[in-house]
Amino acid sequence: MNARFAALARGSDVALAAGAGIVALGVYLASLPPSFAFWDTGELQTVAAILGIAHPPACPAFVLLGWLFAHVVPFGDAAWRVDLMCACATAASVSLAYCVARSFGISRAAAAIASLGFALASVPWRDATRAEVQDLALFFRALAFYCALLFARSGSPWAAFATGCATGLAGATHGISILLLPGLALVVFSRGVPSARVLALGLGGVVLGLTPYAYLPLRSAWIASHHLDPTVALGLPPGLPFWNYDDPETWHNFVRVLTGADFDVHSGFAGFMEFSQYGAFAQRLGTRLAGAYGPLGMLAAAVGAGAFLVRRDPRGIALVLVALLPVPYTESYNELQDPDRYYLFTLWCAAIAIGAGFDLVLDLFALAPRSLVRYALLGGLIASFVAASPDRQSLFAQANDRGAPEYVDEVKALTPDNAIVLAEWAYSTPLAYASYVNHSFGDRVVVASAPGQYTPLIAGWLATRPVYFISFSDHLTLPGYRVTLLKDGPYYAYQIAR
Repeated sequence: MNARFAALARGSDVALAAGAGIVALGVYLASLPPSFAFWDTGELQTVAAILGIAHPPACPAFVLLGWLFAHVVPFGDAAWRVDLMCACATAASVSLAYCVARSFGISRAAAAIASLGFALASVPWRDATRAEVQDLALFFRALAFYCALLFARSGSPWAAFATGCATGLAGATHGISILLLPGLALVVFSRGVPSARVLALGLGGVVLGLTPYAYLPLRSAWIASHHLDPTVALGLPPGLPFWNYDDPETWHNFVRVLTGADFDVHSGFAGFMEFSQYGAFAQRLGTRLAGAYGPLGMLAAAVGAGAFLVRRDPRGIALVLVALLPVPYTESYNELQDPDRYYLFTLWCAAIAIGAGFDLVLDLFALAPRSLVRYALLGGLIASFVAASPDRQSLFAQANDRGAPEYVDEVKALTPDNAIVLAEWAYSTPLAYASYVNHSFGDRVVVASAPGQYTPLIAGWLATRPVYFISFSDHLTLPGYRVTLLKDGPYYAYQIAR
């Protein structure tokens, strides 16, 4: 009889975990944009579809899985399919949040509500509906943590191997996943020092998970030898977006891509030593938790995290640790234009802490399972979640957003078929998608460029082709050239002439 009840309980948990993920995926599908977009989203949609190389740290696991989605899913365009991969990754993370919560002994109701609270908070929801590296990094980090919990409970060598694989894949998706390692070590070693066989399996899994990085030099060499990047024919050096960013064929360039040397990543890591800023970090964390879960959710998360620390359970301490480690990095990294996405994993951990905090309050007041007060508290938590994200309607409106395709059509109307189109980063990515994926941009060549970056080369280009520039600036000047404004607001299109 006990075995039958245990089987029923496991079946209920599987059903609830799957149900939470399916609900999340349904919501994300209803709000997915129909096609390609601007900014890094457009770059990732382009690079995944053409098997290019993304900006550092290149995110090879994202590119390879994105290519698979872009070429196997039988509906939608390639950009939509890459967005779909991100929606699936986030939805799977919702299911994992439920599973991790249950592994901590959190009640089914609290685990389900908390995991759905994460799914429908504005930041996870928004990021799940666009090509975003952090969505896939979230999934692999959540999977690694869950597998580590399985190992801590069972000691299974294969759980150690799965933990290693997921950790490696997280690292092959984005370098911020390195901040997961201290927490994973705490969970894995909570059983004592693993055997040599278990350690070998775990480390082997990590190496296997990191193998997507081999893609970078191999693909870079292929792109160069087959002349796939049309910007090289303009006299530009190899290593430009979107085909072969930073040209990681050589060891020097590979390390440069891997370490994100193009960006000031050191500022993020330096944040860990800025002890005087920890109070400000905590305040910003609280603001983001309140923005995701409302004041009652933030309070429940604090209570749950406190309970994990007080109990001195290594697993709970690890959860708090991996939730907090991204905060100093994110708040100190001075080149982040959208820091919210770096909080995805922190918000995921906070959802589990919310479930623990909610159950702790119920236990403290010894409320009966069917108590009206219990239902009122649960309703209050749900209301806090709902009130925290008032912009949900705008997320559904994304399903009708065709801003990037319309922008491409406008640029095509402004420029002749053989033009060289220089564009600042955010405006270059939709043009690259139209050129390399849709093949709808004619013989125009797209060059991602800051104003003035390639001024010495423009004279040579003008001898054979017209040159245009798409900019944020409403007053572009290039010494030695005549700059004619063709369109103003929200972007500015210029023709460049001698």
